[in-house]
Amino acid sequence: MRHQGLTAIELMVTIGVLAILTMLAAPAFSQMLERQRVIGATNSLLNAMHLARSEALKRNERVTLCPSSDGETCRDDGVWADGWIWFADRGNTGLRDQDDPLIGYEAPGLEGLVVTGNTPVRDYVSYVPRGTTQRLSGALQMGSFTVCGNITDGRRVIVSSIGRPRSEPIQRC
Repeated sequence: MRHQGLTAIELMVTIGVLAILTMLAAPAFSQMLERQRVIGATNSLLNAMHLARSEALKRNERVTLCPSSDGETCRDDGVWADGWIWFADRGNTGLRDQDDPLIGYEAPGLEGLVVTGNTPVRDYVSYVPRGTTQRLSGALQMGSFTVCGNITDGRRVIVSSIGRPRSEPIQRC
């Protein structure tokens, strides 16, 4: 009668090969997780823009999206990574006043990510009742945001001349 099984040497070789394969796969897996965090943050920002645009059309009034760290007021430093709010901007100030109804707040957990807008959208994105973006001065508002993490690839959110946001990959953050 012959016994089937593994010897200690065969088991150690198998575990060694498994350890090497795991070490090779770990960096790729962490990069994939970071890429998914960037995509998730981008989609969260896009979703908030679509909701703000929809609310402006539905309410027939200006709705502004701005960065916020407390879920109540707008930040004035252009840092979007702590979250954002959108509200009915009845005073046309780009900042939430006490009388401006808060429509939504998003804090997507962006620790370690950097979300910044270029000059036209650094502090706010404001939708008017037509669904287009417009600066407080009445000028056309279009610009872009970059969402970057710990990898070189990121995403860009572009606000077009008619107010529609879209995203695209970027090669260098």
